[in-house]
Amino acid sequence: MLLRTLTSAAVAATILAADLVLLTLFLNPQATLRRDGAALLLSIFLPYLVLVTAGYALVALTGVAFRGWPRGRRPPLPGLPWFASLTFLSLAATAGLFWLNLLTYRHAVPAESLRGLAGSCAALTAGALVMVAVGVDALLFPLRSRGVAAALVVLAGAGGVVLPMALRPAPVAPPAPVPLAGETVSPLRRVTLIGLDGMGPEQLHNGVATGSLPAFAQMLRRGAGGPLGTLRPTQGPPVWTTIVTGRRPRDHGVKSFVTYRLRGSDTPFDLLPRGALVGLLERARLVSTTAVTSASRRRRALWNALNAFGIPTGIVRLWGTFPPERVQGFMLSNYFHLLHHEPARAAESLHPRDLLPEVQARVVEPADVDPALVSEFVDLSVDVPGDRLPWRRELVERALAPDLTYQRAGAVLKAAYDPPFFATYFYGLDVVGHAFTRYAQPDRFGDVRPAEVRRYGRVVDRYAALLSQWVGEAMRSLRPGEVLIVVSGYGMEPVPLWRRATEALRGGAFRSGTHAGAPDGFLMAVGDGVKPGATPRDASILDVAPTILYLMGLPVARDMEGRVLTEILDDEFTRAHPVTFIPSYESLAVTPVTARGSELPPLPDEEP
Repeated sequence: MLLRTLTSAAVAATILAADLVLLTLFLNPQATLRRDGAALLLSIFLPYLVLVTAGYALVALTGVAFRGWPRGRRPPLPGLPWFASLTFLSLAATAGLFWLNLLTYRHAVPAESLRGLAGSCAALTAGALVMVAVGVDALLFPLRSRGVAAALVVLAGAGGVVLPMALRPAPVAPPAPVPLAGETVSPLRRVTLIGLDGMGPEQLHNGVATGSLPAFAQMLRRGAGGPLGTLRPTQGPPVWTTIVTGRRPRDHGVKSFVTYRLRGSDTPFDLLPRGALVGLLERARLVSTTAVTSASRRRRALWNALNAFGIPTGIVRLWGTFPPERVQGFMLSNYFHLLHHEPARAAESLHPRDLLPEVQARVVEPADVDPALVSEFVDLSVDVPGDRLPWRRELVERALAPDLTYQRAGAVLKAAYDPPFFATYFYGLDVVGHAFTRYAQPDRFGDVRPAEVRRYGRVVDRYAALLSQWVGEAMRSLRPGEVLIVVSGYGMEPVPLWRRATEALRGGAFRSGTHAGAPDGFLMAVGDGVKPGATPRDASILDVAPTILYLMGLPVARDMEGRVLTEILDDEFTRAHPVTFIPSYESLAVTPVTARGSELPPLPDEEP
């Protein structure tokens, strides 16, 4: 009996482990069983087979020991006791995982794989429902023959593997682009793009209403603004690569903070199944990660298109800019603040390197952050007994010091090169939003002590005010023919109760804000050609790149998935400059050249 029960557990676990391998292949169309089968077997199939078999065996043996457990007198497969119940668990679990990953990565998985993944979800759900029907039949009619039930159990279990395998499409090679030479163009408008994350429309409007965000209020009065829809996965690298390419993650190739390597394979895996405890595989050294770099992006960015038409660009800190590309203009990598201590590594973070000493002189170390500035965020006079929040790390080390560094370094580079297109990015509001939202919105949590609110309650709002101050400086420096665009890639909302419990178990109890639910960000624009008081209609982050290209006088690529937000522009400007199109910027003869860089340091913990 024990051997047969273990066999049932092993066979049912095989179904779940095989489906996890198939889900990994759906998420990574470039991987194949022929080339990567051994690595998938070692890193995914065998670990889950062993763990799930042990878990199922424990469930079955517990059921045997518990005599009151409801079960039919005749199991569908007498030689495999508990097989039907355990197979149901495998089909239900894999159906849930397939649905979770379909919804989470619907913008990251290629369309052909997405259809197969949706079909697999339906097949696995149907298989689980068949198993429910078999179980109900066994309970209601315990003396009935189990011949049909046995066939249904076998078909449902086998179909749970065979059908997803059959529905996975063969990889499709993209067509080779036809080289197309660009000509030198004088930009219609000069554009400054300021990026930030973690502020949604509600926080923006509340800050404007209370007067704590005066520059944002002025932008809304003088220019245009409104909500900006985001995409899943709602993480910095895929979201901001979408903003600068006008393409979804499935096209531009940046789908997370990292790419994965399975032991025994050289194939980079963009995604691994969400909800499948991949962290355990990393701790077992079966899976390793590599930070996303500029080489991870498979589509041209705004600076590539502008450079192809002779327009210089200046880029500071945008995601995926290490190693920096050799642009016409300059590019300061988002890793500069982590590498500046070593001269050689600092030089790898900037192109060109002419102003490296001036840029390094603007670095703000955490210890150099003015205590008076810190006191504007945290009331250090309030004592919080048993306080476990690493607030100095979250506020000073990960937010203020890096943002101050790039704000000052960007000002030096922009003044020296004065490029027609300048883009910079501040990440600090996202960082403090993760850590301090519970103190800014204590009524949403219920377990926040009054002393904690007095000590940390103003951090999020004060950080938004600091960004408003920097935006105000940029707005005051606008010249005729210039446009300032401020974009928040996504908003922030309180972590739901179930996730707070999960993070507490993982040791991440200080997290209280999240953007995993893809809350809206916002877009604001002001300057020559922007219509005062206008609101974008159903805008998303896909619309930013086409709108910037149009403002600067370049055609919009037809393979970009967004549109030009003409409703926020003056009628006179849009009448004088009709929207023009180009088939694709991927066809430009100019090829971006990426400088060589050595291994990157580990990324800090980000939104899971």
